[in-house]
Amino acid sequence: MSDLHRTLRTRLAGGTVQFTFRKIDGTTRPATGTTVLDLIPADHRPKGIIVKPRTEEIVTYYDLERMAWRSCRSAEVISIDD
Repeated sequence: MSDLHRTLRTRLAGGTVQFTFRKIDGTTRPATGTTVLDLIPADHRPKGIIVKPRTEEIVTYYDLERMAWRSCRSAEVISIDD
């Protein structure tokens, strides 16, 4: 796991993060996300226990601008804003 990937996961778990990643089509996209359940609208929070295989390649986050769950490949993360 790269330092950038580890930093993004840690910051998403701690609050709101602004970051930029490269999409599959090659364009870049800024995102504002979190994985903190208290910051996610109640109707968008996971229900019950979800068992899902995790891979180091994918970062899943709740997009606070689009109000939906999203993911990106960790290798495609370009920057994390301070």
